[in-house]
Amino acid sequence: MTMAAGFDRRTFVIGAGAAAGAAAISATFPAGAVQAALPAGASVYSPLPRAVRVADTRTSDSLPYQRLGPDRIRIVLAGQYDIPDDAVAVVATVAAVNRSEPNYVSVFPSTNDVPFVSNLNLSPGEVNANLVTTKVGDGGAIDVYSLVPCDVVVDVSGYYTPVSGPVAAGRYQGLNQAQRVLDTRPDYVGDAAVAVVDVGAAGVPQGASSVVLNLTATETTAPGFCTVFPYSDPEPPFTSSLNWSAAGATRASAVIAPIGPERWVKVYTYTAAKLIVDVTGYFTGPGHPESTEGTFVALDPVRIMDTRRADQIDPLTPGGVLWPGWVREATIPGRAGSDAASVLINLTATQTRAAGFLTVGPARVPLPGTSNVNWTTAGATVPNHAITRVTAGHGLQVYTPFGSAIVADMAGYYVGAPAGAQTGAPVNPPPPPAGVPWVLRIPGLLDGIGVLDGDSDRVTDSGYAWHWQGTGFVGETANIGIFAHRSDHGGPFRHIQYLEPGHQWYIDTGDGRRYIYEMTRRDLTDSRVDNILNATRFEAAPSCSLIACTVGYDRTKSNYPDIWAPTSTRYRIVVTGRLVAWHTLW
Repeated sequence: MTMAAGFDRRTFVIGAGAAAGAAAISATFPAGAVQAALPAGASVYSPLPRAVRVADTRTSDSLPYQRLGPDRIRIVLAGQYDIPDDAVAVVATVAAVNRSEPNYVSVFPSTNDVPFVSNLNLSPGEVNANLVTTKVGDGGAIDVYSLVPCDVVVDVSGYYTPVSGPVAAGRYQGLNQAQRVLDTRPDYVGDAAVAVVDVGAAGVPQGASSVVLNLTATETTAPGFCTVFPYSDPEPPFTSSLNWSAAGATRASAVIAPIGPERWVKVYTYTAAKLIVDVTGYFTGPGHPESTEGTFVALDPVRIMDTRRADQIDPLTPGGVLWPGWVREATIPGRAGSDAASVLINLTATQTRAAGFLTVGPARVPLPGTSNVNWTTAGATVPNHAITRVTAGHGLQVYTPFGSAIVADMAGYYVGAPAGAQTGAPVNPPPPPAGVPWVLRIPGLLDGIGVLDGDSDRVTDSGYAWHWQGTGFVGETANIGIFAHRSDHGGPFRHIQYLEPGHQWYIDTGDGRRYIYEMTRRDLTDSRVDNILNATRFEAAPSCSLIACTVGYDRTKSNYPDIWAPTSTRYRIVVTGRLVAWHTLW
């Protein structure tokens, strides 16, 4: 991980907001909303004037000093670093320098047990950071756990303290939709440069104490980091808000930054990158009306969504690694299910299908044109802290435009009135068609054979099955034809005459889908291509036909042989099944 050794201002970039003169966005709580009863554990947020480094395992100047993992470090915060003794939760940026193996890092209230949640997920050699909000545990401490040895850096930026009634300052107000206030593309913010961001353009009012941002760096030029800090500060703090490991990266991190009356913040970039800033909400200041709405209830972290788990795979909308354009909803457990206007989650994309992003928002409400988690490669695992509004009875939704598995861990909620649903339940589109290669499996007859395109003789003579040119692909409403040898001396389709109505076979795709076909008919035709293709269309699409040579009728013989038996090149057996189901394999 690199950190700025000094401040060398080279470039100054003004961010004037996504749309000049845009109307302010309504806050989370509708006018006239009834005050919610204050739940146990309610608290309000206070920012530190500047983020403070409380741990850095890379240096002996910071305590604790040890490379972490597979173990934990305990950091006492309450009563330290200008954090009061009665703090119930803290907000920190946790960065990790991973050394070798795939790894994850969890941050949680000091306790004897490591929860089944994560805040950072890291590939070998990766440097990454994430915003973390966590309860303070025994002795006013938090624990940081790493699965394998790595270095960690913890920078605290604020804390929550308990309240017993309505208060003015420190209450979270979420925007109805995230608002983009800076997008420097196609231009870069240069090395050791500052961008000034007008968060007031998103509707953040005068008197707000802090703003909640999602900061994205894209098309990075080298390993580096960004730091968000108050506009009034002449120099950036010696901390980071967002880290990336290489050139060409796209990474995002949530940030909670103090703001002054001008409602601007600064973003310092150590190495040049293109920057995107979205505002998701703000915290009230002392001049705002007193209320209980927007007070925070910190929770022990709990997993509320994991599409990888088999028990969350709905047969009608398969889960696992979701497909492009899919949405998954998650209901909110416990009292938060009825009393939360917004929830605080750690949102992770994993097993990604391609470069892409995730967008989170209240369920059954149109999603904003912004992003929360970003990545640049297939197979990535990338987390980010997010605060999102929720919908009464339906919770939150996560959209994956390019496909991934999704994990969400909830760490708390903000008291208030949830949003109302504006749309029906999401209807996910079918996955895009999947071309060959496939693997064909016929239980009891064929363990598995590759299905390829290309020259039919070369493919089948090599022991594979051939995807009949001009027939469809899985994922399409089409008729598929698959041809393979069926000679007297063997061949993949030698025994397909024994398939009977109701027998099933499977086509597995390279991107983790299984399509299941159930036999409906068996036909005999001559070797003319048009007649063979016509036979594959007797069953309505989507269907799959297995095609091979067969004996057929030979009127020159005094007694007819079994017309379905191998082998003659004069006729074809066509065994057809209809598509009955599909699901993901991983």
